[in-house]
Amino acid sequence: MEWVQALTVIASLTAVIGIVANLLNKRIEDTNRRIEDTNRRIDDLKDDIRELRQEIREIRQLLYKAFEAPHREEK
Repeated sequence: MEWVQALTVIASLTAVIGIVANLLNKRIEDTNRRIEDTNRRIDDLKDDIRELRQEIREIRQLLYKAFEAPHREEK
């Protein structure tokens, strides 16, 4: 009966290790998906910031033109 007990212990340990490895693998995949989602959101935010900077430049140029025009007329 000792060999049966040894096989039972080995099989039980193998099953436990397999289950733990499977759960860890799922956790790692979930974490990777979250990281990818976060990176995508950051890239979207960077694009939005670039657009805002461009719009601010355009507004600044328009304001410069608007405030420079009266000074030129006064001279």
